[in-house]
Amino acid sequence: MNSLSTRHLWWLLLGILGLRLMTLGLYPLMDTSEARYAEMARKMLELDDWVTPMFDYGVPFWGKPPLAFWTQALSMQLLGINEFAVRLPAWLLHVGSCLILIRFAREEYDERTGLVAAILFSSSSLGLLSAGVVLTDPALGFAVLLACYGFWRGTLHGDRAWALAGFFGLGLGLLAKGPLALVLVGAQAGLWTLLNKQWRALWALPWFSGLSLMLLVALPWYIWAELRSPGFLDYFLVGEHWKRYVISEWAGDLYGSAHARPTGSIWLDLLLALFPWSLLLPLLYGVYRQHASMRLSLSFITLWALTTPLFFTFSGNILWTYVLPALPAWCLLLALALRTRLNAPGKLVAGLTLALPLGLTVAVVEGGTFQRPQNQQALAQAWNDLQATEAAPLYYWGRRSYSGSSTVGARHGGSRTSPSCPTAAPSTWRAEPKTWTSTWTRTARSCNPWAARNACGSARACYSSAWGVENRPWAAPSQALRLMQKCTANLQLSRLYMANLHCYDPSSFAREHTDKEQ
Repeated sequence: MNSLSTRHLWWLLLGILGLRLMTLGLYPLMDTSEARYAEMARKMLELDDWVTPMFDYGVPFWGKPPLAFWTQALSMQLLGINEFAVRLPAWLLHVGSCLILIRFAREEYDERTGLVAAILFSSSSLGLLSAGVVLTDPALGFAVLLACYGFWRGTLHGDRAWALAGFFGLGLGLLAKGPLALVLVGAQAGLWTLLNKQWRALWALPWFSGLSLMLLVALPWYIWAELRSPGFLDYFLVGEHWKRYVISEWAGDLYGSAHARPTGSIWLDLLLALFPWSLLLPLLYGVYRQHASMRLSLSFITLWALTTPLFFTFSGNILWTYVLPALPAWCLLLALALRTRLNAPGKLVAGLTLALPLGLTVAVVEGGTFQRPQNQQALAQAWNDLQATEAAPLYYWGRRSYSGSSTVGARHGGSRTSPSCPTAAPSTWRAEPKTWTSTWTRTARSCNPWAARNACGSARACYSSAWGVENRPWAAPSQALRLMQKCTANLQLSRLYMANLHCYDPSSFAREHTDKEQ
């Protein structure tokens, strides 16, 4: 990129960030993680409970601290309950990360290097994704970056203000994902100090005021969360931070399932996260060859890049987003590699930077890429359109759809009372139209259409069609059939159940309605 001026690099970065901002609200929330976290943020706003994130009404979520949920709930409070609002905090955190990255490179190298690093970061697969995703990883990535930069400024430049900002970043990290932030920053800082014998600079940091600031930021919430929900600290600190790391198929996860992976998979995740820039990794040889006696800044960046993947190398319970805290450092190393290659094809590299952002924009505008069965946006809209003339609650049989929950939740008010059902059965998730925002409620006695046969007489059972319509004995099936006709083209409705249907003989119901449903 040496042929591009600094002005052109700024415009290129702004273009990538602008494209990502434009796409935030143009595609539905993705099940399960993104829709689940969005729904917890929405519940935080609805219930006005800013201490305990709620997995469901009355069910606290102990898996993550609340920083990401706070930012998402505040954004929805300002901009309304929609996809753009809930994704915007991740974009702002990404922009903040880019600015810190540019500042660091400008101080130690030059502004061009920082701009190239920010461009590579924003156009890499994980960087582009994290700039608009409803997860906790963007908050952790920003916190780790702020803490690392603060440590650097405090030790090498004696900058007390930025050193305190680094401790503040550690506090944010504790509120983003917990003690993991201390481990990632502490390991990198400790190794760098040890290898470069910077003990005096380390000792000169404002430890008392810095640690006090870190605890002031994070500790009150931890204490309050344990008092409000006893058992949180044991599950979060022991379960999430020890057992999840050492047990690849940890069975104690209350909210999901273990992500068992072979040892060392994090390095493949890193290649995927950096793509397409992982193709340039061989150029790093030139960086270290040119700096045979590694300068302090290069060793700092190198350890920053290596600490996170090394830490997760021996963990079998990982996701590819775990490499995000290291991604800015890798992009900075690649920017240094391009800086040393005076004959690097600038226009080709610049064009490559737009490949993923433009590809994402085209996919979002086209729409088909994101119309997966798990995404219930079309279903919720169809159900919403029918409420004025044929109001009825919407049920999901078995596994909960978080995308449906959050999408319907943006439009209606939710009932928290469980409907009376003939017999107990597997879980049902219900939404009822009310006033401003709807929710899903888990029924204590769920409505099994087959178990309801006693209410309809021993000779006839409520019929559940291949499309999953729940048949209840005190209304008519017209809304369910109309909804299915409207949505079957876009959605796989095998798990959808509409309430309020007459009991029919299964064979006659099938003969009467199969042609219409298809």
